[in-house]
Amino acid sequence: MDTSHGFADQSIGKTYRRLRFLAGAALVGMPLLTALSGFLSGHSLQDSLSDYYFVVKDGGVPRTLFVMFLTFLGGVLFSYRGLDENDNRIHNFAGLFAFGVALFPMPCSVSGHPYCQPGLLPVLHLPSAGLLYLSAVASVLYGGGPKLKEVLNSFTSPQIWLKRLRGIKIIPLVLMTIGIVTFLFHKPFTDYFPGISWIFWVEYLGFLGFGIYWVRLMLLINTANSEGRHLQALRTEKAQKEEAAAPPALRKTVKPAPQIEQWSDIP
Repeated sequence: MDTSHGFADQSIGKTYRRLRFLAGAALVGMPLLTALSGFLSGHSLQDSLSDYYFVVKDGGVPRTLFVMFLTFLGGVLFSYRGLDENDNRIHNFAGLFAFGVALFPMPCSVSGHPYCQPGLLPVLHLPSAGLLYLSAVASVLYGGGPKLKEVLNSFTSPQIWLKRLRGIKIIPLVLMTIGIVTFLFHKPFTDYFPGISWIFWVEYLGFLGFGIYWVRLMLLINTANSEGRHLQALRTEKAQKEEAAAPPALRKTVKPAPQIEQWSDIP
């Protein structure tokens, strides 16, 4: 297995996996927590998650949670180093777009939010939100890229490992696809189903799918690292037994076998 491209050592790998888990938890939980804070402030479910920026006078808890969620997500995605350069670029862009959603609030509508004050460049809000969603879809489709597949191919029964990698993409992509289809075609149904916050649920399906993907990818990587360390230990043990079983004269005349390559954890 080629480790020349430098998978991170164990301590850094653990940090990455912890960040991946925290990001997954935030993606699943923070939009709902933001909506709950609005409900506790006396407001029904808003049309979109972005509406929580203006739902309470002077922002209040809903705005704090909304901005905190996006800045945390943006920081993790931008600082996270992908498993290869393309994976890294996808997450860097996703992080920038998450910052953009927080930095450029949605256009201020006094009819919808009587206390709102116009924010910075609201024209950039919708493009940032749309590109964040598409970056999340790209991250799931890429699935760690060829570097991760190369490692999984080095294991016993690689097809099983690759099948597991493909399997973790299914639920996120289904949720994200439902979200995109709903966004594109929900308008004819608004008259028949009034009061449904269509865009909020579109956004949440995207965040939920992305969060599920990150958590399941982390679990797969944890299992792969355990398998890699196990295989490396077996190879080392086998080499030691073969060396011990060799006749003493043969040990002196034959060049020593190259050292067994050490396993380097996938970050």
